[in-house]
Amino acid sequence: MNTTSHPGFYLDESSALPLYMQLVNAIKSAVAEGRLRPGDVLPSERALVEMLKIARGTARKALQQLLEEGVLIRNQGSGTFVAPQVRQSLPSLESFSEMAAASGGTAQSELVGYLRRLATQEERRALQLTDGQSEIVELTRLRKINGIAVSLQTAVLPAHLLDKISEMDESLYLHLETKGSPVLRATQHFRAVSTDSQLAYYLNIKQDEPLLLVTRIGFTSDDRPVEYTRTWCLNDYYDFTLELRRKAP
Repeated sequence: MNTTSHPGFYLDESSALPLYMQLVNAIKSAVAEGRLRPGDVLPSERALVEMLKIARGTARKALQQLLEEGVLIRNQGSGTFVAPQVRQSLPSLESFSEMAAASGGTAQSELVGYLRRLATQEERRALQLTDGQSEIVELTRLRKINGIAVSLQTAVLPAHLLDKISEMDESLYLHLETKGSPVLRATQHFRAVSTDSQLAYYLNIKQDEPLLLVTRIGFTSDDRPVEYTRTWCLNDYYDFTLELRRKAP
């Protein structure tokens, strides 16, 4: 039996399974088992050829399939990386940090906008603000997993819940807990949208590409809304699962 291997990758030339598919499966297994983590750099096509003693076309075909499946991503000039994955099983209510950790990654946020202003009519309605409570704080953050941008998020909350931006760390939900307003229930709305110029700039994609817009309103235990969040998600990195049950006859 003629076999070739690399730490984490094992190929069997006597197997009926094509070598490129063996390499695809080996890389998927390494990701699933945590030996390759989101953001890790994969060996180049040339390096795989030299390490595994395979044809260049075999390595290219395997990498291309993994790119098409969203397992890997490629950045020009930087290489090929394990793609981050944000998985949420609905109706579980999780913060971005919790979802990233559950997927084996580390969440990071880059603050790209901070405003204190009067709420729009839509925001007043979502947060159930009265005339005397019309000031809000708007946070716009680029959400990343292991350094890779996966979404742009704008969170709006009543101004009294965030006096200074320095009060908040990575997690909005942890901050709201410290303010005595933990989010315990939320409604979410999903809609397909096209990328505008601002989204294209921050997410480093072309204008008019499809995105998933997730709009969330978070409520405290007394059904008081404390967050109105819109998240524009790169489709390759998000996976939502919803369990449905049919009513008994």
